Amino acid sequence: MLFEKLKPRESLGFLSWKVSRLMTNDLAGLFASADIDVTVEQWRALIPLYKLDGLSQGELCELLSQEKTGVSRLVAALEKRGYVRREACENDRRIKYLYITDKGRELLEATVDIAVNNRDRLTQHVDPEELAICKRVLWQIIEPTLDCSCESHND
Repeated sequence: MLFEKLKPRESLGFLSWKVSRLMTNDLAGLFASADIDVTVEQWRALIPLYKLDGLSQGELCELLSQEKTGVSRLVAALEKRGYVRREACENDRRIKYLYITDKGRELLEATVDIAVNNRDRLTQHVDPEELAICKRVLWQIIEPTLDCSCESHND
């Protein structure tokens, strides 16, 4: 009786989480089969740095909607692989600025088509008009939660 109230087929949270997991798991499999040495989560963290090099680690946390400790681990792994470099702020050594390396840029450029093809493959059976409506509705939920400084990061 308790779980009947949850109605997963009607739960926006469950449905959006499930779609996200399906797409992430498929992309992870594609990366693994192509011998790409990065997790999907690490790959996603490179995208804002590609667009806005020199973000602080705190800004990256906000853009990724993730906790500091998780982003710190992502950045450490990316740094270890040579995809990003960290620089301490001159005025406040606690603040770290993140810069994507040439190797990180090359990785994104080499893998973006894999991600786009994965997305297109997973949505190919969905009516394009309905998919457009779904995206608009999700943005209607997301946009009011964005702070003004993040809006330009979503292009």
